Amino acid sequence: MQEFLALASDWIKPAVDIALILGISLLWITWLRNSRRQKRLEQLLLECAAQLEIATQHLNEATTTIDKLKMQEQQSVPESKATAAPPVRSRKQSAPEPQPERPLPSENSTQATMVLRMHREGEEPQAIADKLDLPLAQVKLLLKLYASKSAI
Repeated sequence: MQEFLALASDWIKPAVDIALILGISLLWITWLRNSRRQKRLEQLLLECAAQLEIATQHLNEATTTIDKLKMQEQQSVPESKATAAPPVRSRKQSAPEPQPERPLPSENSTQATMVLRMHREGEEPQAIADKLDLPLAQVKLLLKLYASKSAI
């Protein structure tokens, strides 16, 4: 019996050593994989941060442009109201002339400007989205952004 225990002890010690070596190797491999994943994740986060920075710059430019257009519009509206004379209607005209369909804003305008102009002219968001071939959600977002800017 003592021989069996001595023989088993001789086999158990190398088996435990091999198990420990395998365990340490697997832990090291896992650590190496995780460090590589972490580096890739950090690179992706840096790329996303750069894209977010660019998007923020574009949004700031758009906001500045909208504010400038709004200021120009506010300056031009009082002048046009003061200089425009009320239309004189003759008594012979009994029915008003039908108004022609409003033309689309010029192509060199930004989408935001076109959406805001059409909304100011009384167009519904769905009609604006259809005419400008934009998603309805984008039109609504632009109108909300403009409404929040004008409330400030």
